[in-house]
Amino acid sequence: MINNLNALDKYTSPKLEKIKLEREWENFISGNNTAPTIRGLMYDSWKRCLDQGISPLQSRTSINLDEEQIKDYVSMDPLFRIAKPVLSQLKDKYMDAGQLVTFSNPSGEIVHLEGDLSIMLKAEDMNFVAGSSWAENSAGTNAIGTAIATGSPIQVFAGEHFCQEVQNWTCAAAPIRDPATDKIIGIIDMTGLWALNHPYFLSAVTSAAQDVTGILLNQLKLERFKLLEYFQSQNISLQSNSFLVVLDRGWKVVKASPILYEQKLIDSNHFLVGMPSLSLSLTSRTQWEFEYVKGIWRFELTPYIYGGMPIGSIIHVIPPNLPSFNKISITSECIFSSVKDQSLTKSNNVDSARNVNEKKHALVKNMVKCDDFYKSFFDHNPDGIYSCDLKGNLLDVNPALERMVGYTAEELQNLDLPLLFYPGYLEIAMKYFEKTIKGKPQEYEAAVIHKYGYRVDVKVKNFPIYIDNEIVGEYGIVKDISENRKMEKDLQSTKQQLDLFLKNTVDSIIIFDLQHIIKVNKAFEEVFGWTEQEVIGRPIPIIPDFLVEECTKILQQVKNSKHVMSFETIKQRKDGSLVDVNSFVSPIVNEKGNVTAIVSILRDITEHKQMEKALKESEMKYRLLFEQAADAVYLVELNAERLPTRFIEVNPVGCERFECSRDEFLSMPFTEIVPKDSTIYIKMMEKIRQGERLFTLQDEYVFKTGQRIDVEFSLQVFNLGGKDMLLAISRDITERLKTEELLRKSEKLAVVGHLATAISHEVNNPLTTMKGFIQLLGSAENENKNRYIDLVLSEIGRIEGITNEFMAVAKPQAVKVQPSDIYKLVEQATLLFEHQATMNNVQIRTKFESGIPLIPLERNQLNQVFINILKNSFEAMPLGGEILIQVNKSNDQEVCISIIDQGCGIPKDRLPYLGEPFYSIKEEGIGLGLMICYKIIEAHQGKLFIESELDKGTKVEVILPICGNHSFSYTEAGE
Repeated sequence: MINNLNALDKYTSPKLEKIKLEREWENFISGNNTAPTIRGLMYDSWKRCLDQGISPLQSRTSINLDEEQIKDYVSMDPLFRIAKPVLSQLKDKYMDAGQLVTFSNPSGEIVHLEGDLSIMLKAEDMNFVAGSSWAENSAGTNAIGTAIATGSPIQVFAGEHFCQEVQNWTCAAAPIRDPATDKIIGIIDMTGLWALNHPYFLSAVTSAAQDVTGILLNQLKLERFKLLEYFQSQNISLQSNSFLVVLDRGWKVVKASPILYEQKLIDSNHFLVGMPSLSLSLTSRTQWEFEYVKGIWRFELTPYIYGGMPIGSIIHVIPPNLPSFNKISITSECIFSSVKDQSLTKSNNVDSARNVNEKKHALVKNMVKCDDFYKSFFDHNPDGIYSCDLKGNLLDVNPALERMVGYTAEELQNLDLPLLFYPGYLEIAMKYFEKTIKGKPQEYEAAVIHKYGYRVDVKVKNFPIYIDNEIVGEYGIVKDISENRKMEKDLQSTKQQLDLFLKNTVDSIIIFDLQHIIKVNKAFEEVFGWTEQEVIGRPIPIIPDFLVEECTKILQQVKNSKHVMSFETIKQRKDGSLVDVNSFVSPIVNEKGNVTAIVSILRDITEHKQMEKALKESEMKYRLLFEQAADAVYLVELNAERLPTRFIEVNPVGCERFECSRDEFLSMPFTEIVPKDSTIYIKMMEKIRQGERLFTLQDEYVFKTGQRIDVEFSLQVFNLGGKDMLLAISRDITERLKTEELLRKSEKLAVVGHLATAISHEVNNPLTTMKGFIQLLGSAENENKNRYIDLVLSEIGRIEGITNEFMAVAKPQAVKVQPSDIYKLVEQATLLFEHQATMNNVQIRTKFESGIPLIPLERNQLNQVFINILKNSFEAMPLGGEILIQVNKSNDQEVCISIIDQGCGIPKDRLPYLGEPFYSIKEEGIGLGLMICYKIIEAHQGKLFIESELDKGTKVEVILPICGNHSFSYTEAGE
C-alpha cells in the first residue's frame, strides 16, 4: 500500500494526504490508534521518539554547536572538504525550488546550511539553523535523525514529523558512509515547505551522497595502494624473527606475511585475529599479546601517516618462540629503528640508562637534518605543496595538493597546464613563475579546475629552490580559499543588494549599534520627519516614553538570542504624532558571534490598522450571527462541475450535531457527511442541475451511530471570489413533526370525545329505563323469571361498562391521588389472573427491587392499566409462556414497572400507532384500552414505552415519579 517515496500514496490529493497524515499523528499522540496507517519506518521512529521522551508539541530543537565549533569543523574535517563542492552543485541546481541544502555531522548537528534567505528566516522559527541538533533523540522524527537511526536515505512528509512545529515542512536526507569502516560520517539533507505538489528530492540527495561516497572510495583505493607500496618496500624475509601486517583505516588487512595466513591469524573477512578494539584516530604506537597456536603471540602497531592523516597501520608480529620485542631487531626502513632498539633494552644500571638517553637525544638532533624529516613535512602538510624545474615541469606534489585538485602526481605531470587553470589564470601563474625563478618569492590568487569539473579558488606562495647557490626550480605552497572567495562574493552581493534596498524601499530602515543610530534611509526621513543628519549618532528618537521599557526588553532579547523578531508596535514622529508600524528587527553579528548592530525595518500600517478594525467589526457581527444561530449552518465549496467537494465553514451547532471539532469537520470531504447515494444528496443535485439557486428540502438523516433525525434544509447557491458556493442551513424538525402528530391525535381525540358523549347519552337513557323496570319485575316471586332477569341485567351491565369507557374518554373523572405501595398494587393485579394463568399454561413471575418508596397515584386507574397490559399479554400467548414483572428504580426520581411476555409480538411498522383511538391489532378490539392506559400514565406525569419483536415477545415499561420529587396539581384524570 505504501512505498518508500510516498507517505500515503493511495490519496491522490496532496492536501488530503497532509490532512490524513496529521489525523494519524493526532490519533497516535492521543493514544487512540496504536498502529496508524503510515509507513513502517515512520511508525518505528514515532515509537522511538515516545520512548525517548520527545514532546510532540516541541517547537524548537537545541543548538549544540557554536560558530567557532562549526568553523573548525568545516575548515578541518576532510569529509566536508570533499562534500562541499557537491553541496554547492546541489544548491545551484535547486536554487529556485524553495529548498535548503544542509550537511550534518554523524551526530545530526547541522554544520552547513545554504538556500533562499526567506526560507532560511522561516526555518529559524524551529531552530533549523547551523549548529542545531536534528538527531531523533533531540528533534523527533525528521529526515536527518531518521536517516542516522535507520542508516538509509529517507524522505519525511509534513505530518510524518513527530514534532508538530515541523509539520509544515518536507525533508529528504541521505547518509554518507566511510567505505573503510562502513560507519555514517555525514548526512546530506534538502528541506523545504510543504507544497501543493510533492517535492520528491530524495533521489537528489541520494545521488549527491553517492557522489561523495564515490570520491571517498577512490581515496580509499589510493590509501590502500600507498599501504601496499609501504609493505613491499619493507625488507622482511621469511627467515626474519618477525612478520608484517598492513591494515587500512577500517582495520582490514591489506597485505600480510604469508605465514600469518598459514597460521590462520587472518580470518576470512580479512581481519587480524585477536586484535583489541582500538580508536580509528589512533596516532601513537601500541602493543598487545594473546595466546594462540603454539603459545603467546606478540604484536606492535604503528600508525601509518600520509598527507597529515593516519590512513592505516603497520603491525609487527612476534611468534611464540621469542619472548618479547626487546630481544629482536626489526629490519625496516624506519629511521627510528636504532632509537627503538636502544629504548627497549632493559638495564638495571643507572649509568647505562643515562647513556641510552643521551644517544637518543643525539639521534633526534641529527634526524632534524636528514631528508626524511623534510619528506615528512612535505607529505603530511595540510596545504598543497609542489616543486618544478626551471622550465615549469612538475617534479613532485604532496597528497594535500592531490586531494585539492583530484589528480595524482603522475596525472598532473602528464596534464597540459591549460586544462588545469581556469581561463585567464594560466597567464597570471606563468607571470609569477618567471618572477620567482629570478629569485623573488611571489604570492597570488588563482583558480584551477578540479578533476570532477568544479572550480577551486587557491592562494599560492612561490619560493625559488637553491642548490649549490643556484636556482634550480620552484617550490609552491597552495591554500584552498574557495570558501573565503565565496564569502567575499556573497558579502559584495549582499552589500549591493542592501544599498539598492535602502534607496528604493518604501519601508523605513534604521541601523543602530546598541546605543546610537548609524544609518537611516530616505523613507525614514519621509515617514518620521527627521533627516539623517539630525539622528546619526543620537539615541533612537522615535520610541514613545510609554514604550521605552518594552522596547529595551525586545532589543535585549534580540541581542541574547541573535534571532530575528517581528512584531507590531507604535512609534512617534518628530511632530509628536503616533504611527502604527510593523517592526522587523534583525541582529548583525561579527565573526566572533557577538551582536555589534541591529537593523530595524518599520512599515507604516496605520491604514491597514483602520481597515483591520473595520473588518474585525464586520467579521464580529457576521461571526456572532453565524455562531449563535440555533440551526446548523454549513458553507460548502462546489467544483467546476458544480459538485460539492469540501466544507469551508461550519458553526458550533453543526459541529455539535456530528460530535466533532471544527478542524475535524472541515478536514472531512462533503460526501463523508452526505453520502452520494443518500436521498438528500440526490434531491439536492437534481435541484442544482436544474439551475435553482434557492430551494428547501426535507428528509430523514441517519447518523453513523444509527441515530435518526428529521431535518429541513434551506439551500442557496451563490458566487464567492469567483467560485460557486453552497450555503446550507439545516434545522432539526424532529420535535416539530412530533408536535404536529400530537396535534393531529388531539384533534382526533376531541372528535372521539364528542362522538362518545353523544353515543353514551343516547344509549344510557333507554338503558336507565330498562334497568329500572327489570329491577321492578325482579321483585315478583318467580324463580324462572328471576333467572332471565339476572341474565338481562348482566348484559345491560356490560353495555353500561362499554358506555362508561366512552365516558372516560369524553369526560374527566374525579380521582383520588395518594402515596401507595407499588408492590401491593402489582400483586393485586396479578392475583386477578391466577386462575386464567393456570388455565392457559402461563407462568407469572415477579422480580421486585427492595427499598422502593411510595408512589403518588390513583389506585383504581393504575390497577386498570396493569390489568389492560396483562390482559394483552395473555391474549398474545394462546399456547402459554412466561410473563415477567419487574419493579426497580430507574434513578433517584423515578421507578420503572416492566411487564415482559413471550407472545407473538407486534410488527415494527405498527408500534408508532399504538395508543391512537380506535386503532387495534386484535380482530375484536375497539382500540380504546391502550389509549386509556396512555392517558392515565400521562395524568400521573409518567411515561409508557412499548418494545416488541415478532415471534419473540413484547416489553411494556411504565415509568412513574417517586413520591416527594414532584408536586401534583391535578385532581382529575386527563387534566
